[in-house]
Amino acid sequence: MWTGLVFNLCLLLLPLAAAAGVFIISRDQLYAYEYSETGARSIIDRVEKLNATLIQVDFDRQRQWDNMVAMELMANDPSAARGFLLSGATMLPARSAEVLRRAAAEGAGDAAIEVAALQLLLPGTRERYQANVQLISLRPTATPTATATAATLGDPRDFELMARALLTEPETDPLQFVLTGFSLGLGGDMSARMNDGAVALLAATRREDFPEQLAEELRALLAQAMPVETFRTAARVSAEGRGQPGDFDNASVAFAASVNQEAAARVRTLLAEVGDISAATSSVGAQTLLTHATTTNDFTRLRLLALTAGDRAAAAAKRLPRDGRLLLAARGELTFNRQLTIAVALMALSVLTMLALIVLKAFQGARDGIRRLNHEDEPEYEDSELLEISTNNWRPL
Repeated sequence: MWTGLVFNLCLLLLPLAAAAGVFIISRDQLYAYEYSETGARSIIDRVEKLNATLIQVDFDRQRQWDNMVAMELMANDPSAARGFLLSGATMLPARSAEVLRRAAAEGAGDAAIEVAALQLLLPGTRERYQANVQLISLRPTATPTATATAATLGDPRDFELMARALLTEPETDPLQFVLTGFSLGLGGDMSARMNDGAVALLAATRREDFPEQLAEELRALLAQAMPVETFRTAARVSAEGRGQPGDFDNASVAFAASVNQEAAARVRTLLAEVGDISAATSSVGAQTLLTHATTTNDFTRLRLLALTAGDRAAAAAKRLPRDGRLLLAARGELTFNRQLTIAVALMALSVLTMLALIVLKAFQGARDGIRRLNHEDEPEYEDSELLEISTNNWRPL
């Protein structure tokens, strides 16, 4: 009875502790997809293995690898070309792959791998690569100055044209208009990285393979950040006695007045994440990576992939099917606080107690079964002698 009671209590405590753990992780944001030196190598290995699955014929691996690099060069996508080149350790046959592993072991990083991999390419592909792709070892060490002009989606004239179209034609898609307003700083301070993200995001939404579910979520988020109907009303009020509602002076004031700051902060965070993806790969690479997302929550995973695997991730995104495998390659890290530790300890205690009770009951059941087979615990066989039964003991009634 007592073992049954303890087992049921543990059975009740386990899901409660698990739910508490999930709540604590979500509340305190303990699981994060942030870059770390310890996790970078494992993510790179996963992405390289995904690129290796693109090799179809095992006996001609090196020629297929060379063709993939050459095709990306002809498509004017140096980021993807470098990605396949750097993934040679898993894509090439064992002997050629060992050359790249030795280069990586020397500690010079991707620069040494790139130089070693170039020697394995066919002469024509190698010449084309050196002519069109800047080698990692030749990249300038100086970082761009903070005063460098940031890329924007448009100037005030473009914003004015889109504002007039949005005011006169209600069915106009406001996505580009809202992103342009943010790019011009009308929705809050925008960094150069955020502007780069806005450029890449808008280009990604125009691709045929961009997920419709993600596009709808983005439109909903932008509609929260800058409600179009509120903008239309504010623009007409701003234009009273001062020109047309679509004029830049009126439309910009109406845009800034209509912004929901809480949702706008979320938009700027997303644009910064896309900007980081673009900086770690390329604008085209960022657009391709975004097509593997299903929700905006996947942007943090894609950012981690770009920061760790870089061009390898851009190459994988271009050729892999959009089945979620690329996203699974990015795994974050969990930080334990006191409350989460207690919840995990309760879960472990519940599981161990239930396992111990199961083992105990199984042992008792096996022991009782053996005793029954040996007639050890049947009363009529305990401390008794065998009786001799013969016909002499029976008499007719």
